[in-house]
Amino acid sequence: MFRPVPVPELPPSTALADLAMTRDDHAWLAGTTGVFTSRPSTPLVLRWTGADWTEETLPDLPTAASLAGISAAAPDDVWAVGNTAGHPLVLHYDGTRWHTVTTPRIPWAKAVAAITPDDVHVVGTGADTLHWDGTTWTRTTVLTSARETLQTITACGPDDVWAGGSGLTGAGPATYEYPVLVHWDGTTWTDLHGPRLDHGHIAALAADGPHDVWLAHARHADGLQIHHYDGDRWHPVPPPTDEDRLSLHGVAARWTWGVRATRHTFETRPAYHHWTGQEWTEHPLPDDLARTSASHVGLATDGTTTWAYLKTAAGVHVLRHTTA
Repeated sequence: MFRPVPVPELPPSTALADLAMTRDDHAWLAGTTGVFTSRPSTPLVLRWTGADWTEETLPDLPTAASLAGISAAAPDDVWAVGNTAGHPLVLHYDGTRWHTVTTPRIPWAKAVAAITPDDVHVVGTGADTLHWDGTTWTRTTVLTSARETLQTITACGPDDVWAGGSGLTGAGPATYEYPVLVHWDGTTWTDLHGPRLDHGHIAALAADGPHDVWLAHARHADGLQIHHYDGDRWHPVPPPTDEDRLSLHGVAARWTWGVRATRHTFETRPAYHHWTGQEWTEHPLPDDLARTSASHVGLATDGTTTWAYLKTAAGVHVLRHTTA
């Protein structure tokens, strides 16, 4: 079962976005405070100290800002990305403090994959990616259409990175969205890899190695569809079933998360499912959280330790599960 761990009291205007971890029991949770208020929004990062979660001191920013993604290559090499004043916000933690990093401009940084200190990829709204080689940032136009954009990324290694998003085609009532999936081989990005997908967009990517990549494909009519890459080809994976209305929000390596709504109610209760290799099994939560309406649900895992987060009317909750 997931066990709750201490979290600092955060304002009700907090929105949670993403969670990153390393295999030596370090973890970071990114989000934004001041959402939908009269105050400027500000980035938020919480760090797991081994005993509790504490709020990090971030650089002062002159304008409103938000965070959308976070990734950690090591305890002293953490990257968080988002948006401020219409341009990308990139923050870096060096083990001592957080710094604002200047990059080439893309409309909005949505996700980051930190592989090593000299190998970091950032994707965001638009057709371009950013790559840090330890010395210089390089902006590369990856997508072929101005109506295509990326929003999620995952890395198996320096020569094995996946990024996904969507594109639009047609005009007026005939406009429809289609998924976009590209792969980095260490030298170039190509769109030659991926499952055969119909309308919709790539909502999430996650990997635990080159033979274990997970993809969430969102279609408006069908919800989130899951695919798995075994190093050779992509396979569809049936989503979890539930007697209530289950809405999946994301996928990690062998995990999904989302919310369920019981019939005749607008309450959305958190739901986390783990893939056994044959089927999905729901992972239990403490009774008080299992019965509580929640939002901003998310999860990250390294195969041994799994962190989950959610937000209820009572505040932000972070839970931990370990198989060791």
